[in-house]
Amino acid sequence: MPFELTTGRVIHTNDFGDIDAEITFNPPRGEEPFAITAANFSNKVSGVRVQRTMMQMIMTSLRENMSTVIVNVIDRPYRLGGNTPEMGFDAGGLIQYLYNHLLGVSFPSNIGAQLKMVQKVALEQAIPGDILVWGDVSLPTAAGVYLGGGKFVTVDILGGTVQIKTVTHNWVPDIIGSLR
Repeated sequence: MPFELTTGRVIHTNDFGDIDAEITFNPPRGEEPFAITAANFSNKVSGVRVQRTMMQMIMTSLRENMSTVIVNVIDRPYRLGGNTPEMGFDAGGLIQYLYNHLLGVSFPSNIGAQLKMVQKVALEQAIPGDILVWGDVSLPTAAGVYLGGGKFVTVDILGGTVQIKTVTHNWVPDIIGSLR
């Protein structure tokens, strides 16, 4: 009983090569969440196992390799309201883009709204993918996504591009948020 995943679609075929289960979906884009657009299962499909496997395949496909996603955003220009490599990024748009591609979740572009979706953790507990924010919820001065090893990716407004920076003892984030 093979499964096949293509862009926006996963199928299951029976022993005769006929499609007996299909799910089509849209990945998260900007603030639009992941959405199943159609699901069709023949009466002979043993439901739960096939459906669970298909959903696991979809969710795995929504998560990209961190290094691949980071390469796509490094040196992209700063642009207020930007949330794609083609457009450029502001800090909230960069975090939104990274969460959409790394975690397969829809995320708002506003940093204050992002912080409402995460739990606060201490810097010592930060893991790759956590949000780092300098300033406060109502007026963040900088934000980025922790990469591990004391490094984070952010939009450097003064430099005008997305860059990887180091958390220093002199510049420790005020808020660290995690989806854990």
